[in-house]
Amino acid sequence: MFTVSFRGRLLRIPLLSAEAKPRAARKLARQRVVVRLEARHALETAALAAD
Repeated sequence: MFTVSFRGRLLRIPLLSAEAKPRAARKLARQRVVVRLEARHALETAALAAD
C-alpha cells in the first residue's frame, strides 16, 4: 500500500494550484473560440436568409 506523508501532500497543493491556472486559461480560450464561431455562423445564416 502506498502512503503519502502529510508534508508530501502539502507540497503538492501549490503544484496542483499552478496547474489549474493554465488549464482554466485553455478552457476559457476554447470557450471564446466556440462563441466566435457560433456568432460567425449566425451572421452567415442571417445573410443567407436576407438574400
